[in-house]
Amino acid sequence: MREADFPESASLLDATCSVLSRGQHAPSATHAAMWFRALAGFELAAVRAAFDAHLRDPQRGRFVPVPADIFAQLERAAEDDGRPAAEEAWAIALRATSERLTVVWTAEIAQAWSVASTVLDAGDEVGARMAFREAYQRLVAEARDVGTPVRWTASLGWDEQERAQSIGRAVQLGYLPREELLALPAPRLTLAPPPEVRAKLAELRDTIAARAATLTVDTSERDALAERKAAVQRQVDAYTGAAA
Repeated sequence: MREADFPESASLLDATCSVLSRGQHAPSATHAAMWFRALAGFELAAVRAAFDAHLRDPQRGRFVPVPADIFAQLERAAEDDGRPAAEEAWAIALRATSERLTVVWTAEIAQAWSVASTVLDAGDEVGARMAFREAYQRLVAEARDVGTPVRWTASLGWDEQERAQSIGRAVQLGYLPREELLALPAPRLTLAPPPEVRAKLAELRDTIAARAATLTVDTSERDALAERKAAVQRQVDAYTGAAA
C-alpha cells in the first residue's frame, strides 16, 4: 500500500473491529498506524479482500482480527491466485522448445524458463527441470509476498492455426482477454479445391492419360490413296515420256 492508502485502510480496520465487537472496540490512531506498517507490502485491494475473507471465516471471523488473522487470509488467497503448480508450469514451459507452438504462460513461468532453457540446450533435461522448479517457486513466492496478481501473456508461434487454438483455449479459461482472440489475423484465403474435388480431377486426369496411351490412328486408307495417286502419276509420266 501507498501512504495515500492509509485513510482507507484505517477506515477498513475500524469498520471490521466495530462489526465484530458490536461497537465495543475501536482501534486507536496508533494501532491503525501499526496495522498499516504491517500490511504496507500488500496491495490495498488484496488487504481489503483479506478483511472481507476474515468476516466470512467461520472460525476466525467470530473474533476481532489481529494482524496474524489477516496475514493468514492473504496467504490463503495467494495460494489460490491462479498460478500453476511447479509441475504444471514445467509442462507449459516445455512448449517453448518448439517455435511452431504458441505458449500462453505467466510471467514467472517465462522468467524461470529463461533460466532452465540454457541447461536444456546443453542436453540435461533433468537439470533443466530442477533449475526451472527452483527458479519458479522462488519467483512465485516473491510475487505472492507482495501481492502481485497473476499475469498471463502469449508467446506466439509461427503456426497460425495452432496459434488460434491456443489463444482460444486461454480466453475460455480466463487467462487472456477476448481482445487477444479478436486481434489475431484472419486465416489466409486459399484457392485450392476441397479434397473430394481434387480426387475427381485426379481420376479424370488418369482416365484421359490411359485413353491417350491406347489410342491409335488408322492411316491405312490415307496411305492407299496416296499410293494410287503415285501410281497414276507414274503412268502419266511414262506415257508422256513415250510420246516425246
